[in-house]
Amino acid sequence: MPVRIGNSYVSEAAARFAQKAKSEDAGKGRKKTDTLGEFSEKFPGLNFSVGTKPFQGSGMGNVSIAPNILREMENDPAKREEYEALLYDVQQTTSEIQTKRGDMTIKAQGWIIDKDGGLSSWSIGVSEGGDRKPEAAGVRRTGKKAWWQSLLDEIRKKHARQGKTEKETPGADKEKGLMETLQAQQKEAAALLSGAKKNPFANTNEFSKYLQANFTVAKEGFTSISGKYLRECLNDEEKRQKLLDNLQAADEMLASRQGEVGFQGMRVRIDEDGEMTVESSKSTVTINENKSLRQIAAAATKGDMQAVLARLQQDLQAVEDGLKQNMCDGAEVEKAKKLIEQAKQRMAKLPDRAPTPEEQSLMAVNMLI
Repeated sequence: MPVRIGNSYVSEAAARFAQKAKSEDAGKGRKKTDTLGEFSEKFPGLNFSVGTKPFQGSGMGNVSIAPNILREMENDPAKREEYEALLYDVQQTTSEIQTKRGDMTIKAQGWIIDKDGGLSSWSIGVSEGGDRKPEAAGVRRTGKKAWWQSLLDEIRKKHARQGKTEKETPGADKEKGLMETLQAQQKEAAALLSGAKKNPFANTNEFSKYLQANFTVAKEGFTSISGKYLRECLNDEEKRQKLLDNLQAADEMLASRQGEVGFQGMRVRIDEDGEMTVESSKSTVTINENKSLRQIAAAATKGDMQAVLARLQQDLQAVEDGLKQNMCDGAEVEKAKKLIEQAKQRMAKLPDRAPTPEEQSLMAVNMLI
């Protein structure tokens, strides 16, 4: 029976492994160290790297982990326990994948744990004729089924969309339905992953859904891709890989820019030749502190300072709105509030009278420049 740990359903063996590892780590007083290095020791059948790029690596058992998920594991023992259980089952499944099936030789295979904690798999096979045949599938780790059961369901659906019968699906058994044991289920998943096809996507709609599921710039509508190029990608692996590489680069660019004050958005355009153009927009709002200080100093009467305060209140409203729209940071808001407080303190000491012509002229100049 699948056992739930955090947001993942894993095998009982995986749960026992992770719980034991957690106890051992606690006993050793484990601190932040080389997480990938530790995983390499615990899971010798897997090759670990940081990132979420699909179809990357050689050989079997490549595992790419998003940086934020690694940080979660370093800082939260419960998260580490969950993902170690998940990796245990991943290693068990990887060990069952056959590298030779018919005229197809599996040259590379791997797994991705993305920034949202989702799990996806990929493999690349080469036929005797030299054709490279990639296969990709993603699963959710929540629900009553274990992740490898969900993987079987998804790949079976893909086979059904391709017009394959149940008998043609490796490991399927009409009498038994889903395999009842972990070993049988993982063997079937491995067989299905090994059965790579030349075109992993039935049509551009399916390909687009894959891009939206795996790339932020596509998911959030920042990207426009030439329909002609998208169609060509279906049957041209080199073009398809170029598109995936471009979208990965755009995702990394978006991630690096999103933390910048003033960043408003990004547009990614990929033309019919597969060339990518990226445009980003930036807008900021700031307080002119020196000008405001001159106005506060120039005010000679309460009436003058009231005019200055009205201007400062407008500035405060502008930066508060800007903070909500990422057009400034909290320091600008605090700057405006500090200037208002200074103006109020000085106004309490000013006379309540009409300004002289000289005072009026000086104030007018400072309100303009």
